[in-house]
Amino acid sequence: MVVDDHRMIVQALVLALSREPDVEVVATASTVEEAIALAPDARPGVLLVDYHLPDGTGADVVRALAPGPKIVFLSADRSDAAVLAALEVGACGYLVKSEPLDRLVAAVRRAAEGEILLQPAELVSLLARQRERERQEAERQRVAATLTPREHEILQLMAQGHDNRTIADLLHLALATVRWYVQILLEKLEVHSKLGAVARAAELGLIER
Repeated sequence: MVVDDHRMIVQALVLALSREPDVEVVATASTVEEAIALAPDARPGVLLVDYHLPDGTGADVVRALAPGPKIVFLSADRSDAAVLAALEVGACGYLVKSEPLDRLVAAVRRAAEGEILLQPAELVSLLARQRERERQEAERQRVAATLTPREHEILQLMAQGHDNRTIADLLHLALATVRWYVQILLEKLEVHSKLGAVARAAELGLIER
């Protein structure tokens, strides 16, 4: 069963798959709702599904049909988040739409036989990147929680290139007070200069654009 809202892609996939003597396309759908409605009667052995659909995601289809057919995602979205979401719902593999048709057909056949299409090394790398993102987000939240509204305000002005005297004028503070705030920011961001503070804050996503 092919689930994709791009008609030309569906037509190309159906044509390619129908040429195989051991593959039958039992249904096509273009939305989550349509796929969920058609699948029980079509009873596909393999679901070839786009990740992004007009009314949800391919993961929504899989969850609604579970336990159900073997799942192969086919999407233009190469993001780790999409791949991880696909794997979390039990997908055999995640392919990009730029793959040659013969490789897609082979993937469907392998999925039907119960093979996992993602290589172990790819999975390890994917999970490592996810852990690093989680670590960075935890660090961002930790640092952000230590900043007072005034410190955050001064940090934004520093990022805009203002010197201490200009910041003092803009915020109607004494120059010595601004210097004190800057020193506190350097300590909280664990850096030794204003430039380093701005770079660290940008790395942590604390600078407003």
